[in-house]
Amino acid sequence: MAETKRGQVARQAAFLMAAQLISSVIGLLYRSPLHRYMGEVGDGYYQYAYEWYTIILLIASYSIPSAVSKVTAERLAVKQYRNANKVFRAALIYVTIAGGIGASVAFFGAPFILSKQPDAVLALRVLAPTLFLSGFLGVFRGYFQAHNTMKPTAISQIAEQILNAVFSVLMAYLLAKPYFGNDILQGKYGAAGGTIGTGAGVVTGLLVMLLTYAINRKVIRRRIAKDRHTEEESYSEVFRVILMMCTPIILATCVYQSLSIVDQVIFTNVITAKGYTSRQVSILYGLYGYRVKPIINIPIALASATSTALIPAVATSISAGSKKGAVAKVDECIKMTLFISIPSAVGIAILSYPIIYALYPGRNMAAAAELLSLGAVSVIFYSLSTVTNGVLQGLGRPSVPVRNSAIALGVNVIVTFVTVKYLGWHVYGIVAAVVIYSFTIMLLNAFSIRKYLGYTHSVSQFVTPVKSAVIMGAAVAAVYWAPKLLLKSVFDRYLGSAVLMVAAVVTGILVYFAVYGSNLSDQELRRIPMGTRILGILRKLHIR
Repeated sequence: MAETKRGQVARQAAFLMAAQLISSVIGLLYRSPLHRYMGEVGDGYYQYAYEWYTIILLIASYSIPSAVSKVTAERLAVKQYRNANKVFRAALIYVTIAGGIGASVAFFGAPFILSKQPDAVLALRVLAPTLFLSGFLGVFRGYFQAHNTMKPTAISQIAEQILNAVFSVLMAYLLAKPYFGNDILQGKYGAAGGTIGTGAGVVTGLLVMLLTYAINRKVIRRRIAKDRHTEEESYSEVFRVILMMCTPIILATCVYQSLSIVDQVIFTNVITAKGYTSRQVSILYGLYGYRVKPIINIPIALASATSTALIPAVATSISAGSKKGAVAKVDECIKMTLFISIPSAVGIAILSYPIIYALYPGRNMAAAAELLSLGAVSVIFYSLSTVTNGVLQGLGRPSVPVRNSAIALGVNVIVTFVTVKYLGWHVYGIVAAVVIYSFTIMLLNAFSIRKYLGYTHSVSQFVTPVKSAVIMGAAVAAVYWAPKLLLKSVFDRYLGSAVLMVAAVVTGILVYFAVYGSNLSDQELRRIPMGTRILGILRKLHIR
């Protein structure tokens, strides 16, 4: 299952990035019809429930793929296949217990957790079984990631998202249909129907991973049978290692991801105290949480894929005593992250209005587009902080991201409270706080990596992607906004705007690759995603 070719980390990250991109795009596209059936009020209910589901999942089992991946990779690096299998089995027991507790908290605790938004309780309760099953999916994904193969994870992610999309829209329609015309009840049952799709997706992903394990079972057993290591770990030792690894990752990820809950609680309480009704609060919160946040999360998800591939790779290099190898892998993944995140941020900022118009035509488009433009820069900060979190975990320093995340979260609390309560920015205050939070954690992680690995970001890493993105941005703006301003009657319409947006995106991609590729050597170009193909195209166009 393991790969040994040079540059495997970048290739595995690129493969997982492609899967994340496909999954994220599917996840974004189905939100438009889902929004149609839930309504604006339902957007908020769905987001309230989903963010609490996310934080419970983080505490219960979300950290398990990273923990299993790192701990298993360390044993595979020294060919301790029997001990690696014990890690796998112990992790299954761990998620059975943790997932059961998490599911119980979601189901029985929902009325207390969402006391300010009682109509979102049903959606959170529907997610309870999904919390239980997600842990098993995470164990299998982490196990195969430890073998430096991301294909099972990638395939299961795509299958999961497809079924999620189908069932979310279908069940939202079926449950909300009797209440069309009553936005409160339509939102309540539509949001609950949408969360059913999440469970269907997890079940599908789990079935894919079980099939993958069954296919590889003979190879796994053969390796275990040939293992001649006499130092066999007991299950109590394995559990202790998993707990020691999981606990700081849980804390780090929990603090890192609790941003949404903190902002949600501050925003809801402050705005409600100002006299806003729960319906108005739900609509306002849905503008950012349901419409804007998923768009920003697409390029960030690609950075998460890099982080996932990086953790076992760095852990393996450190276990083998190769600090230089770890630095090389980190440098390659940082460059890949900048290659994607910088043009993504520029493109999102310039095309915010047509993106929102294409996905959510109707009311409050201008406000959502403004929020998207303002939050676009966080794509860069979040992407880098996500990758550097993975580096610190791979270095065996999982407590460091906890500290950094906690500091950044403290800054975020202050900014959110001041902007929402005293400056009256309501949902705009959340966006401002998110940008500052992501920048803070990126900066703190960079200092930590320099301290523990001796790796420092260089200005040269940013020059080529920034320069290429600026030229790309000018081309994108010209292609979309010039015709739109000159021929408003044609391009103010939905189809006309969508056609222009697609043309602008295609132009932007071509311009960015051309400019970026012209600034790299052939060897450097081959290391980026699709670099060999890009090189071939540039040569055909006589640019090289």
